[in-house]
Parts: sequence; C-alpha cells; structure tokens
Amino acid sequence: MRIPPGMPESWDDHHVAPEVRHQRKITAARRAIDVALQSRFLWISHDKREAIATCDDLELLQHWLIRILTVDTVEELFAEPG
Repeated sequence: MRIPPGMPESWDDHHVAPEVRHQRKITAARRAIDVALQSRFLWISHDKREAIATCDDLELLQHWLIRILTVDTVEELFAEPG
C-alpha cells in the first residue's frame, strides 16, 4: 500500500510490535483527553493533568474521553461511579 504524501510511515507500519502499538494508542488517548479538556474547560489542575499523564489503562482513558462530552466539571470526569 502506497503511503500518501505527508503521512508518517509509522501510520502504515504493520510490523510494529503489539506492545508498541498499544503504547501509541495510550499516548494518543492522553493527548486527545488533554486537548478535549482544555477546549471544554480551559484549565486543568496539575493533579488532574498528572492523573491523565500517568494512566496506562487504555479502557479508562477511552472512558474519560467519551465522558468529557457529558460532564459539567473536570472533577465530575474523575469521580468514581456510584
């Protein structure tokens, strides 16, 4: 498959180890959460930013990313259900 001009080769690299691919997904999710939170709430505390930066659970990161659309505060995003 030919890579379109301007696209990084890694996007089409199917020979990357699964662990590397998983880590790339985690990194992308963290960046998406950061951008979405800044867009929605303008400011994120150091503690919340640190929680995102140190989270290695892809399912939790995806959960947070989806919840950003429905919460009214950053604190509500990180609140435990129940």
